[in-house]
Amino acid sequence: MLELSQVILGVRDLDAATRRLETLGLTVLDGGVHPGVGTANRVVPLGRQYLELLGVVDETEARAGWYGRALLAAIAGGDRFVRWSLRTDRIEEVAARLGLTPEGRQRVRPDGVRLTWKAAGIAPAAELGWLPFFMQWDDPAQYPGVQPVRHANGANGVAWIEVAGPETERLASWTEGADVPLRVVPGAPGLRRVALATDAGEVVID
Repeated sequence: MLELSQVILGVRDLDAATRRLETLGLTVLDGGVHPGVGTANRVVPLGRQYLELLGVVDETEARAGWYGRALLAAIAGGDRFVRWSLRTDRIEEVAARLGLTPEGRQRVRPDGVRLTWKAAGIAPAAELGWLPFFMQWDDPAQYPGVQPVRHANGANGVAWIEVAGPETERLASWTEGADVPLRVVPGAPGLRRVALATDAGEVVID
């Protein structure tokens, strides 16, 4: 398995961003906090994928690590898409091919459940935006996309994601063999827009 997993929207205010998505007919769940990182998220489950709202909830803690600092820098001018990931069940193999090192990550949901997964390539993905990183959940049943939820607009997946100005060969290498509805457009490098498939057609978020 190697397929589109999540698209992350960096936001300055999690509550305001949640209200914005709710006006589009989406149900947004509280995903909880990333211990020791200073960030928290909200999740829009979409089945095989999910949309994540990522924000800073403890600025002092966030500024103490590169992850939090990168997010603060990215959203300094307002909410924006910051990165995207591919889900795999062979992260060690994928990481070895690309010269990456998998690392353990975790999040604690509001109900106290601790979610754990391995990730590889987060730093370059955060720096470039157009390059994905890789995730493998320790317990596939904890995958956020499969949380039971009903969206008022009938959203059921990501129709496409749009990236601009990538290094074509590097992007091709990192997405080799992946099932991802990717659109590449000219412009300043980064992750630009995402379209969700709904009962009434595509809803584009930018």
